[in-house]
Amino acid sequence: MVLATYENKGFSLLDLLIVIMILGILGVFLAPQLHSTLNEARLNEATGELVSGLHYALSLAVTHQRPFGLTANVAENWFRVFDHKYRTDANPHHSYTPPVDSYGVVLNPLDKKWYMLDFDTTHPYDGVSIDSAPAGGGMISFYPDGHSSSADSVFVLVFGGEQRTITVDGTTGRISVN
Repeated sequence: MVLATYENKGFSLLDLLIVIMILGILGVFLAPQLHSTLNEARLNEATGELVSGLHYALSLAVTHQRPFGLTANVAENWFRVFDHKYRTDANPHHSYTPPVDSYGVVLNPLDKKWYMLDFDTTHPYDGVSIDSAPAGGGMISFYPDGHSSSADSVFVLVFGGEQRTITVDGTTGRISVN
């Protein structure tokens, strides 16, 4: 008679504890890098939003052959894209091209909302702040030939010890990020 042998194919408690210890040690070293990467991603997204706003204002100025701009409020941590023609008008002009709301804020063609972004109240950008904006109230204007209102305009966004500098060349309207 042949006896059947039983082979254990499971893990012992010791095996499980060793794996948990290895994962814990890896977690200690990888968690700070992951946190830094997430901070950098959040700052990059916010920078992309501001750069998109600048590009859109420039595009509108060239397309409609009149000045458009972007205002960044450092104290209140927001920016908006506006039509110069209506920037002091409290009345909305929704039937115009492009549609404008109070004080000339233009419609964002992507999400169909007014082109204003508050970094303090918009979820993915919590903690990102506008550290500096161009002199003269944080406003930059673009004109039909593509140039902007000042020699060079600089915006600085910060988050978690990181910063991004957005520069607009006054002569060409070229936008760069460092």
